Amino acid sequence: MNLSEDQKFIFMKLVEELSELSVELCHAVNKPKKNNFSKILNEINDVEGWILKLKEINSDLKCN
Repeated sequence: MNLSEDQKFIFMKLVEELSELSVELCHAVNKPKKNNFSKILNEINDVEGWILKLKEINSDLKCN
């Protein structure tokens, strides 16, 4: 896939946010006293935002 610099940025930000979400989910399992549910929800919101931008890229690529 040939991506522009802006598209690469969106892909990498999504990767970063997914990684942060996975860390918080692992903490919830492995450190139950951490009580990080609000952090998990914040990371989910961040991931959802970047997924929406990724879907916009999909629309742009289909138009080209």
